Amino acid sequence: MVSLTPRYSVFLSYNRGDGKAAQRIQRWLETYRLPRRLQGGGLAFCDDGRRLRPLFRDIDEMRVAPDIDTAVIEAINASAYLVVLCSPASAKSEWVAREIAMFRAAHGDDRILPLLLEGTPETSFPPALLRRDDGRTLVPLAADIPGEGERLALLKLVAVMAGVSMAVLVQRDAQRRLQQIAGAAALAIAVLAVVLALVVQNMNARLAEEKQRVRAGTLSNYMLDDLRAQLKRAGRLDLLTAVNDGVAKSWRGQDLSGLSDADLQQRAKLLLAIAEDDESRGDLVAARNQTEEAMRTTAQLLAKAPDDPGRIFAHAQSQYYTGMISWRGGDRKQAATAFAAYRDLAARLLASDGKKPDWWMEAGYAENNLGVLALRARLDTAAAQGHFLAALKAFAAADALRPGNRDTLFSLADTEAWLADTQRIAGAPALALAARARQKAILDQLAATDPQDRQVTADLVSHELALARIAIDSGRPDTALPLLASGRGKAQALAANDPQNVRRKAQVRMFDLMRLKALLAMPAARSRDDPTLAALNGDCEADLSRLKNDELADFCRILAARRGATAIAAGGPALAARGDLLTDQWGLDLAQERRLGGIMKESAR
Repeated sequence: MVSLTPRYSVFLSYNRGDGKAAQRIQRWLETYRLPRRLQGGGLAFCDDGRRLRPLFRDIDEMRVAPDIDTAVIEAINASAYLVVLCSPASAKSEWVAREIAMFRAAHGDDRILPLLLEGTPETSFPPALLRRDDGRTLVPLAADIPGEGERLALLKLVAVMAGVSMAVLVQRDAQRRLQQIAGAAALAIAVLAVVLALVVQNMNARLAEEKQRVRAGTLSNYMLDDLRAQLKRAGRLDLLTAVNDGVAKSWRGQDLSGLSDADLQQRAKLLLAIAEDDESRGDLVAARNQTEEAMRTTAQLLAKAPDDPGRIFAHAQSQYYTGMISWRGGDRKQAATAFAAYRDLAARLLASDGKKPDWWMEAGYAENNLGVLALRARLDTAAAQGHFLAALKAFAAADALRPGNRDTLFSLADTEAWLADTQRIAGAPALALAARARQKAILDQLAATDPQDRQVTADLVSHELALARIAIDSGRPDTALPLLASGRGKAQALAANDPQNVRRKAQVRMFDLMRLKALLAMPAARSRDDPTLAALNGDCEADLSRLKNDELADFCRILAARRGATAIAAGGPALAARGDLLTDQWGLDLAQERRLGGIMKESAR
């Protein structure tokens, strides 16, 4: 039964991906007041004729409803208008289509108002909006945020619901805003006169400082937090680079002595973000320059206030990235020094507040780093396992304090992967498979939350590579080959989506090399012919130049030596001098490859 006196002015229909826009639009409409000379008629307005009745937005209103369908129908019957937030996501939403159909059945078409959030009517209007139940086509006139701006588009909705002319409403609204601005300006001028009398001697310096702060701080805050997280999930290093360049321009040419400590700390955070992206592109020289500048800044700030948790945390990030870039560049001694310093800073943070989940996360990261060093630099599986178990304990403590956090779940999954590598190298494949199963369960949980998260997809692809490696090391190359074929196709798709990311390209290459290793591990009668093996082995020098990964090229040379049963020394002194592991991303053990290559060489004799 449709209510004669609606409880709600508007039922907002939208896709969950547009939730923030829906919340903002609800707040604007519920707080808007018609100019005093205008009176709203019709069902949407309260008795005073100036305020809209409350809006219905199901994420809030249906939280305690026992039956969602019943709650939606009751809310639609009690609403004067249906406002459909149109976007490419809502155009595909079955739930939005159902709400349109239910409102049309209760109230007809005249009170259905489209509001275009993004895209065009062709890409963003739900099909249910464009046709009646009898099959006739509708061409609704939409309020268009991309074309008109948000305020003008929302005023168009208010004008329709108030039954007043759009031109009159815009004119009166503009007059009211001018009056408000004039009043505020008059007050501001009076206050400014007093302030200027007090600060005239240093006004120019303070204005310059404020300009710097606003210019650098506001934009970098947004980039380093919201936007950066979104682009990383989408797996778009090219867009991250463009944003970094734009923000970095706001800092160039500034007198750093005029910046506050908070602004300097924010600048250091930006430098580390740029370093991370430089490293992902394979530009370790640029990444190292950024981390060194950040390190100098955070060290100076910490020296001023050594017990400040914020400054301890900022310097810990500088130590972490210094260690990570050193590790990627082959400087294991510098990596060990930086990671040890990072662990000490993390311990100081945890001692300052043991109930803060972020500090537990730092402790976990520090243990993880030390585990990687123990495993990759020394092949000390016992020490590595101890560090990884300690990391899991720290991340579990963070998860208990802040359940379901994305970063925590990623860290738990990553540490399970490292633990699995350790157990595989230690000769415990059953334990390695159990750890990989725990990793997969966490990644599946993350994938269910956001199926478009490319970081999750990349980790799931690495998981397939790891399972194939366990199968090869356990003497089951036949089991490994289907995993390698499946994973390679997914790795190629990730690399195509993020063409600047050399890690993605290297991951594709690793599937080829692991397939080569699996074929070499099969009985001779069943292995592929030499041209196939040679094609999989590829061009080591090209790998070194294109992917900027000398360890990957080392592995390529080792496999070439195994395939031809030639001397491992053919790789040259540099091959013997470099580390034991291919990469910390895929866990390929060069020491193990050398041993196997040596066995093949002896057999050939």
